[in-house]
Amino acid sequence: MSREQQYWLPGYGLSRHIVLGHIHYFLGPSASGREGYLITGVPLTREQIDDLAAMSREYEKQEALRMTNQNTASDGARQLEPYINELIPVDPNRSRRREPESRGGR
Repeated sequence: MSREQQYWLPGYGLSRHIVLGHIHYFLGPSASGREGYLITGVPLTREQIDDLAAMSREYEKQEALRMTNQNTASDGARQLEPYINELIPVDPNRSRRREPESRGGR
């Protein structure tokens, strides 16, 4: 087995929650990870990094669904990922403008 070392793991496609929450599962109890994915432990294999990326995609998908209060289909049908740039309707009758403040003295 490889020796323990310290290395940076690029975070492309990786969720902070997943990497920091699962690092012990992949590398053992003595491994640690910090912000920016500075890892102390044996080197992750490409397969382990791919697993972390897949888990991250699923986590981010579930979080997006949770935030939009949508439930996943119980029939197992493939769900499309929510469209992140969905338009938000604005009530034209509601004004956010403040009344002009009077400038005393003039």
